[in-house]
Amino acid sequence: KLIAIVKSVASLNADERSRMWTVFARYYAKVKHETFAQDLSEKNDVILLLDSGDRSIQGFSTIKVYEERHRERAFLAIFSGDTIVEEEYWGQKALHRRFVRYVVTEKLKRPFTPVFWFLITKGYKTYLLLARNFPEHWPRHTRATPSWEASLIDHLALRKFGKAYDPGRGVLRLAGDAPRLRDGVAPLDAQLLSAPDVRYFVDQNPGHARGEELCCIGRVDALLSLAFTGRLFKHVFQRTSLRARRVLAMATAGLFG
Repeated sequence: KLIAIVKSVASLNADERSRMWTVFARYYAKVKHETFAQDLSEKNDVILLLDSGDRSIQGFSTIKVYEERHRERAFLAIFSGDTIVEEEYWGQKALHRRFVRYVVTEKLKRPFTPVFWFLITKGYKTYLLLARNFPEHWPRHTRATPSWEASLIDHLALRKFGKAYDPGRGVLRLAGDAPRLRDGVAPLDAQLLSAPDVRYFVDQNPGHARGEELCCIGRVDALLSLAFTGRLFKHVFQRTSLRARRVLAMATAGLFG
């Protein structure tokens, strides 16, 4: 089982950085340690995913926070960098829950400032983290991206990546030696493609297997907080209910067994 903690990048020790690189290099092709280290140094924080038993690092996600203005409107952008989880822990929600807590906390610090999650993704799994957790996110298959939000994606992507960003497609096209997921890390099959949000991601970013990245944003607001709180209470209720059923079953077995 995974647990998630947040640490500042400055507080990471040499062993933690080494383990992060080991995990990253296992799942990404065409990666260089120097590039990974430089990218990490530019981030503010990292969510570390630890095995609940031996506390070893089994995944992570890096974070950079920007305070900017666009079209005369101040806003905060929370940028997700490198993100990876060891395969045996796939499907767990520790990263999802801790990341949403992170962005909601940032919003609570600035209640009157628009806050957005800005991410670039070459894999459908990261896109689903956005699409299935953020009520307001773009691009999305259910409706067109509003004008201001579309221009915000362009602004953020051009600011950070320059000519590598294609505004017409909303996709980041890095050089041919850019990192990409290794074959088999996030395979797509007919069942996955039957999900509208997965199919939409592939349609919008057909070059994902070559390392091209779809640029996206998600709004951090009251709707996200309510949705997150609702799922959290549901999870706690289900666990409590399951525990109660087990106790009742044990008591019944004692009485009638």
